[in-house]
Amino acid sequence: MESDFERNLSLERKHLASILKTVRRLKTVSDEELIKAQSELASVFKYDRDNTDLLEVRQLLFERAEDLSRAMKYALNQPYFTRVDFIPKDADKEIIYIGKHSVIPEKSYEPLVHDWRAPIANLYYSGQVGPMRYETPDGSVEGELTLKRNFSIIDGRLESMFDSDIVSKDAYLQSVLSAASGDRLRDIVTSIQAEQNYVIRYPLKESLIVQGVAGSGKTTIALHRIAYLLYTYQETLRPEHVLILAPNRLFLNYIADVLPDLGVERVRQHTFAEYVYQQFGDLVPQLSGEDLNEHILNLDESRRRAMVGFMRFKGSREMVELINGWLDGVETDLPPGKDINFGPIKLYTADELRKFFLTDQKPFPLTRRIAEFKKDLTLRVTQGAQRLILWFQAETDKRCEKLRASLPPGEERRKRLVSLYDSRDQRIREIEERVKPFVKENMSVFPDLKVISMYKAFMKHLADTQPPQSRARQCAEFTLDRLKSGSIDSEDIALVAMIAMRAYEIKRQDIRHIVIDEAQDLSYAEFALLKSMNRRSTMTIVGDLMQGIRSWRGVTDWHTLARDLFDDKATRHTLLTSYRNTVEIMQLAFRVANHFPIDGQDRMKPVLRHGEEPHFMRYSNAEEQITAICDIILSWQRDSVRSVAVIERTDAALDRLLTGISARMPAHRLNVDDAVYVAGVQVAKASDIKGFEFDGVIMADVSDHSFGMSELDERLLFVCLTRPLHRLVCLYKGQLSPLFTPSGEHQDENGPQDQRTNHAEDTE
Repeated sequence: MESDFERNLSLERKHLASILKTVRRLKTVSDEELIKAQSELASVFKYDRDNTDLLEVRQLLFERAEDLSRAMKYALNQPYFTRVDFIPKDADKEIIYIGKHSVIPEKSYEPLVHDWRAPIANLYYSGQVGPMRYETPDGSVEGELTLKRNFSIIDGRLESMFDSDIVSKDAYLQSVLSAASGDRLRDIVTSIQAEQNYVIRYPLKESLIVQGVAGSGKTTIALHRIAYLLYTYQETLRPEHVLILAPNRLFLNYIADVLPDLGVERVRQHTFAEYVYQQFGDLVPQLSGEDLNEHILNLDESRRRAMVGFMRFKGSREMVELINGWLDGVETDLPPGKDINFGPIKLYTADELRKFFLTDQKPFPLTRRIAEFKKDLTLRVTQGAQRLILWFQAETDKRCEKLRASLPPGEERRKRLVSLYDSRDQRIREIEERVKPFVKENMSVFPDLKVISMYKAFMKHLADTQPPQSRARQCAEFTLDRLKSGSIDSEDIALVAMIAMRAYEIKRQDIRHIVIDEAQDLSYAEFALLKSMNRRSTMTIVGDLMQGIRSWRGVTDWHTLARDLFDDKATRHTLLTSYRNTVEIMQLAFRVANHFPIDGQDRMKPVLRHGEEPHFMRYSNAEEQITAICDIILSWQRDSVRSVAVIERTDAALDRLLTGISARMPAHRLNVDDAVYVAGVQVAKASDIKGFEFDGVIMADVSDHSFGMSELDERLLFVCLTRPLHRLVCLYKGQLSPLFTPSGEHQDENGPQDQRTNHAEDTE
């Protein structure tokens, strides 16, 4: 006898077949529309390129046709992933299928499949079966959700399904989270949780700051938010209006597939430095290429504390106010302080000069004002010279007439007339020859407005005027020493760009929304620069203060950022659940984090997914360390662990590890400047690992000499411990880092008391 499940499965397969038939038809139509749109765009580009309005329309039609064709291609593989049955109050039951893309038959306004971004999809994301309400543009809809059914559809075949009242949502979530990681970040459309859904669907009306624990899905959520915003606000927001800022080029490659999988193309994606150089070009000097992070991490505690103090000051609000105040002074001092006369002719009074520079030309940058002044000065001095020439000509004519009246014709009168005309011509030549040198002489009083020269002048000003031993003066003296190389550090970029914005005309892009990932590593100055460059844009800022391994230069308080940068008009939201790590791994990471906690840390929790306990292994020498690491990797690979990261603290130690491991198995160094991310065995520096995730992580050395009892060391170790999805092994030599000791307890030399292991076979 056929069971209810078998009967429902049969019905769902028939429904899937019907949907796929419609999708195939729509795919054919969309492909034809794409060919037509492409042809029309090519025709306009070839024959009517100057008609920008028509070109823009054809481009838009082509992009829409391309998006629809891509969506239908995806729908052929998986048209939907869930079904929800909803009975609205005082209405009949609705059966709703939800997928990554909507499926709407020709000549119909009723979708067979609803886009996951549509308001009605909140029925799936917001709760379990039972009383339910969701918001639409027309108001709230109340009713009862009677069924949530998930499907696994692969290559157009229904492989499996289950209902939420039979298999809990946690079981489904754990099945998703237990999957092995790949070489790219994946979308989470089918498993978005309620707290994540809030962030994704938050309105565009104001900026949003998201503090999310490691593994809470911040990056993925931010990318899904972009897809949602482009869907919901498509009349005013296009992909090219959106900017993603990520920590490095490799990370951008790592997340590269998520937006295309969600049907989004053409979004601008850069690192902060790339974006600045794209906008300012050669105005901003090249970077030194040296990362100060490792230098600071390896200083002794007293020197580190001092350097952290003045480097944090460099990116602070106080520094932004200082540089803006200095630039205000440069602007105020720009007008020459006295009248400008060309001989007897007054070209400008001092008051006229101030009005020209500080009122008439106020909207323009400094170099534009100077250029406009040069044009105006050249015109006035040319006109003044012409007035003098005309005066000399008239005066000469008067004298010649008097001479003719007073002397009879003859050689004497002729000689004196010739002398008068020669004198006139000489004076005219002198006047004409004086014009260009006069302009040059008066333009030479203006300061050197090369950006690097102005930055040096600003730092010299701080060094000369700030109190000895103050952070401002220490920062200035350190920076002036670094600038001797002719390049700048990444911490200088924002301040240098602020000078460039005041001094030069910058062609700005039409950016309307900015998504900033790993935002805790940006300084207030960098945020302030982004805001001043894009005054009308909103921001989605996602980060984790606990992962602030560059907190010596980045923000340390979201509340202060919201207050100072957004006048308290930005919404702050916290993601408390970690979906990446197992309970056992997260418990160890939180043990480390408890030494220097952040606000709200005690409320953070891992999703209830259990796995192996993290293992600790002691080694005696480098050869034993390499052997243990390779044995662990081989053991994991036999268990189908696909991606492994071996993490070390310093470049020198990393090079040695890579050489030793590569001699025994394929391994790659994780280089954040690489254009392509490759899965497998990655040997990575601790400060570069943030943002990535792996099936398993091996900490090559967590001894006390590698990670001491300091806030920066704690942040760095916490980041490393929260990278693995499933397995974690920590190696150490001598004494284990004191950060593993529960706060307030004595350090046991064998490691955390409940996790003592020091033999290679313990990892099996």
